[in-house]
Amino acid sequence: MLTTVQLRTAGLSEARIHDVGRRDGWRQLLRGTRLVAVHDGDDALDDLARSWNQAAVLVLPRAVLARDSALRELRVAGLPFRDGVCVAVPPGAELRGRLGLEALVTELAPEHVTTSVWGLAMTSAVRSLADTVPRCDRPTGLSVLDSARRRGATEASLVAARVLAQGHRGCRQVDDLWELADPDAETPLESRVRLRMVDGHLAPDRLQQRLRDASGRVYARPDMTIDRERRRRPHRGPLFVEADGVGPHGSPTAAFRDRDKTSAITADDGDVERFTWRDTLDPMRIPWRLRRAL
Repeated sequence: MLTTVQLRTAGLSEARIHDVGRRDGWRQLLRGTRLVAVHDGDDALDDLARSWNQAAVLVLPRAVLARDSALRELRVAGLPFRDGVCVAVPPGAELRGRLGLEALVTELAPEHVTTSVWGLAMTSAVRSLADTVPRCDRPTGLSVLDSARRRGATEASLVAARVLAQGHRGCRQVDDLWELADPDAETPLESRVRLRMVDGHLAPDRLQQRLRDASGRVYARPDMTIDRERRRRPHRGPLFVEADGVGPHGSPTAAFRDRDKTSAITADDGDVERFTWRDTLDPMRIPWRLRRAL
């Protein structure tokens, strides 16, 4: 990410910037910036989101990254991608509307402002979560909180964020999610599946349980476990729940591995239910299937 001023200082004229940018696929995110390193790899969307953050800090010196933009700097997963950036500016420094720019006019307390590992000014994790989670739907909200815990956020910081979020629009619909956050949830899909289970009164008993054979070797690590004591089939073992994302489980090798794991679990009298992202879109689908399996 470079500014137009930097490119001119390097000796490029306006016409040359235009010609090279068109040839090499440069993109102008905010006026006065150029995204000069463009790729389409696995992390392309994450890199694009962070490029928006860099563009905002480069051309808006008084701006502080806020809400989801700040959480992306903390590598918090589960946030839906949007082509743009959110910043906070102090009163009296209002910004003109720009395509892709969401500007919040607010006075931030000193403890609510920090810098990312890349030196970008941003709101703290506590303030960012308090500002973002109430704006999310419930599955996204739990995905964000689980990821924040996995990235190092403490229970105390979530308590502080929950208090700070009181009064925000939407805070009531996600108020119970702060206590559900669990660092053992490894992906946003796992968080979404677990929330559907919780809302359907079928909360799992354990996450990421290690199953061992007679020699002590771990042969499976299901995402979630419902203990056998909760089953209506006393002759069957626990019910294990797997969240199968397209990336980790979409290859033939992964399919064979999942088949072997399911066979080993079934041999120990357990059962497996597998869910995808599409299953989480219907609030009743996962609880219905689990009740049938139980």
